[in-house]
Amino acid sequence: MSKANTLEIQHLRTVFHTRHGDLAAVNDVSLTVPKGKIVGIVGESGCGKSMTAMSVMQLIRKPGEIVSGKILFNGEDLLTKTPREMQAIRGDRISMIFQEPMTSLNPVYTVGHQVEEALRIHEHLPKEELQRRAIEIFEAVGIPEAKERLASYPHQLSGGLRQRVMIGMAMICKPDLLIADEPTTALDVTIEAQILALMKKLRDENGTSILLITHNMGVVAKMCDFVYVMYAGRVMEQAEVFELFRNVQHPYTAGLLQSIPRIDHVVDRLYAIPGVVPNLLHLPDGCSFCTRCRYADDRCFSTMPELKEIAPEHLIRCFSTNSALAQAAEQSEEVQHA
Repeated sequence: MSKANTLEIQHLRTVFHTRHGDLAAVNDVSLTVPKGKIVGIVGESGCGKSMTAMSVMQLIRKPGEIVSGKILFNGEDLLTKTPREMQAIRGDRISMIFQEPMTSLNPVYTVGHQVEEALRIHEHLPKEELQRRAIEIFEAVGIPEAKERLASYPHQLSGGLRQRVMIGMAMICKPDLLIADEPTTALDVTIEAQILALMKKLRDENGTSILLITHNMGVVAKMCDFVYVMYAGRVMEQAEVFELFRNVQHPYTAGLLQSIPRIDHVVDRLYAIPGVVPNLLHLPDGCSFCTRCRYADDRCFSTMPELKEIAPEHLIRCFSTNSALAQAAEQSEEVQHA
């Protein structure tokens, strides 16, 4: 692993063992988060984004299991760590903003107690300093009446405030790696902008690397240095962010971009990628996207394409002909001009 990388995932495979068979939620995924960079993972719901993050945090529970691969964090393979060692890493060197704060916060403790817990465990600060730091982070993430809110329980806060508590909890120890799973869910656009700015500030001031999981391509364009596009547990396209938007090559990525509404373009019907995400227990024999792809041919239905490099650091998992890729690129260019 390069010393320039905070996180490097190599051929990760996370499987859920069900009575109907093994379901590969993460299937041979490799990705890299360089130090001080923001890397995005995008894709439809159920594509494996959150399962990749949960695998990094070692939070996969039965019937799930990480069956192969490596997760290198600052050169150390997290898959070799004991539960006690991972407990010392989580919340301190690696933090995660979870997608649903109501199920992540403990309902019997005040939010102040839960935010202070990371400092209490990892930094052993006195009570007065714990409270001062908690108030400081609450103010930073836009929680009004921060001191009074420390005494609130999760059910007493709105969804947006709970999300901000989760963000503050993840940021309070200034981790080496911050995993943000839909961090601006349930927040209005003003608070969303504040949170994204705060994440960039954390990156700039502390060198924190960020793995950002989102559906929002606008957030990706604004925040990320590099992007991985996932579908049905696999990476379908990866590129530096400007290269991806300038020269999208995979039909799935082009479909995601084409699905973005354009305020200056009136249409009778908004575009949607045809079909539905396949059942992971019954994937096609070939490319997992072939049943929804307008360019699919016989080879696509029989053989899974490998990731191939089409430009420096720009890889796609696709058999598409040059003409088909050109059409996909044209769709991307239309979105950029919109």
